[in-house]
Amino acid sequence: MASIAAVETAEREQQGARRDRSIRLAVVTSFLSKAGTGLLQLLAIPIAVRVMGRAEFGIYTSISLALSTVALLEVGIGPALAHGISEAGAKGDALRRRVLGSTAFFLMLGLALLAAAVLALVLLSVPIPTLFGEDFAGRESVMRPALWVGLLIFLSLFVLNLTDRLREGLLEVASTNLWGASGNLLAAAAVAGGVWFFPEVWYLVVAIHGAVVAGKLANTASLWRKHPDLIPRPRFFEAATARHLFGDGMAFASAMLLTGVVEYNFCGWLVGRLGGPEQVALYGPLVALTVMQLGFVIMLSTPTWPAVADALARGDTDWARTASRKLYRYGVAFALMSAAGMVVLGPWGFRIWLGEEFSGVSRGLLAAYAIYFVAHVWRHLNHMLMIGTGQVTRLARVQLLETPLLAAAAAVALWGGGMPVMLLTMGATIFLVTGWVLPIHVWKRLRT
Repeated sequence: MASIAAVETAEREQQGARRDRSIRLAVVTSFLSKAGTGLLQLLAIPIAVRVMGRAEFGIYTSISLALSTVALLEVGIGPALAHGISEAGAKGDALRRRVLGSTAFFLMLGLALLAAAVLALVLLSVPIPTLFGEDFAGRESVMRPALWVGLLIFLSLFVLNLTDRLREGLLEVASTNLWGASGNLLAAAAVAGGVWFFPEVWYLVVAIHGAVVAGKLANTASLWRKHPDLIPRPRFFEAATARHLFGDGMAFASAMLLTGVVEYNFCGWLVGRLGGPEQVALYGPLVALTVMQLGFVIMLSTPTWPAVADALARGDTDWARTASRKLYRYGVAFALMSAAGMVVLGPWGFRIWLGEEFSGVSRGLLAAYAIYFVAHVWRHLNHMLMIGTGQVTRLARVQLLETPLLAAAAAVALWGGGMPVMLLTMGATIFLVTGWVLPIHVWKRLRT
C-alpha cells in the first residue's frame, strides 16, 4: 500500500511539473506575441491614422468592429473540445482524439458555410447607411470591398481557431503563441510598409486581419505535422460528439463571446450612430487598448485554465487551488496598475500615440474607462476559472443575465451622458452581476 501511495505521489508531482512547465512556456512565448501586437498598435496603427486621416480610419474601425462580430459569434469550439482532448490524452484513448478533432473540424466548416450564405445575403440586400448609420452615406464604394474581403477572412477564422482549442487540450499553448507572434509581426510590417502605397480601407483590413489568418494557417499545419491523428477525416465524424461540442459552444459563446459583441461591437456601433466616424475613431482605440492590455492577463489565464482542468481530472485539487490564487493575484494587480497609469498618463499618451487630433481626450473619460477595464479583467479571471473548473453551463446562465442588462444600461447611459457615463455604467454592471456571483462558484468547486 505504501509503495502504491508513493507511485501515485510521484505521478502527481510529475504531472504538476508538466503543467507548471506548460504555463511557463506559454507565458514566455506570450511576450513575443505581445511584442508583435505592440508594434501593430503602437507603431503601425498610428502610421495608418496619419496617412488615411481620422475620418477614413474611423470607417476602417467601424468595418473592423462589424467583421469581428462574425468571429465572436463562433459556436461549436467551446472548452469541451479542449477538455475532451485532455481527457483522451490522460486515458491514452487515440480513437477519441481522432473523433474529437475530425468532428470539430467538419462541424465548424459547415457552420462557416452557413454563416457565409447568411452574411452575404445581408451585404447584398441591406444598404450601408442602414447598417452603420446615416453619417456613412456616400461611403459605399469604400466600405463594400473591405466588407467582402473581411468577411472571407473572418469566416476562415471559424475553422482555424479550432487549432487553438486543440493546443489548449494538449497543453501546447506556447506553440499557438509563437505562430500568433509571427502573424502579428507580419501585420505590423504590412501596415507600416504598405499603407503608404495603398491608403485604402480594404488594404488595412487585409494587412491586419489577413496576417492573423496566415499565422493560424501555419499553426494548423504545424499541429497536423506533430499530431497526424488530429488531421480531420470524414470517417471519424460522430454526430453525438458534434451535438455535444455544439451545445458546449453555444454555452461558451453566450458566456464569453457575446460580452465582446456587446461591449466592443454593439457599443461601438451605438457610438458611431450617435457621434459619427470621429467619435467611433476614439472608441476604437479604447477597444484596442482593452484587447492589448487584457492580452497580458490572457497570456497567463489561457494556459492556466486547461492546466486547472487537467489537475481536477487527476484529483490534484491542491495544485488547482494554488494555480487559481496565483491567477487572481496577478490579474487584479495588473488591472489596478493599468488603471492608475491610464488616469495619470492617458491624455499625454493618446496625443503621442495617435497625434494632435486626439489631444482633447479628457482625464474624466479615461478614468471611466479605467474603472471599466478593472471590472473587465476581474470578470475575465472568473470566466477562465469557471471554465477550468468545468462550470461552463452555469457560467452561461449568469452571463446571460448580465449581457442584456449591460447592453440596455450602456445604451441609456450613452444617450444621457455620453461615452464616459457609458463606460462607467458598463463597469458598474459587471461588478454588480458576475463580479461577485462567479467567484463564489469557483471556490465552491475548488473546495470540493
